[in-house]
Amino acid sequence: MYKIKIIGPKYLIAPLAILGLEILAAESELEARGALNKATIKNEPALIFITERLAADLQDEISSLNSKPDINIVMLPDNKGSLGLASFQIEHLVKNSIGAEVVIRK
Repeated sequence: MYKIKIIGPKYLIAPLAILGLEILAAESELEARGALNKATIKNEPALIFITERLAADLQDEISSLNSKPDINIVMLPDNKGSLGLASFQIEHLVKNSIGAEVVIRK
């Protein structure tokens, strides 16, 4: 069974514990790296959400973990807005899955 985990600032993710998500609070890159290691240390299938601002400096780790078949890490914008990392990741996943690039007009 998949575990759903979320990494982000405590004030943003604490309410999500009510929904049954495993929350891993992190305020800095160092804390986010530790939370990501804690979230992936068990060899269990997992869907892990992480805020873009925390994921910005963890791109190499996230890419290597996403290559594993039982772990999916998804970046989400936080309350300060998007950095564009999540949309880039979604475009990449769509391009790989359907073999075509999706162009979004603004």
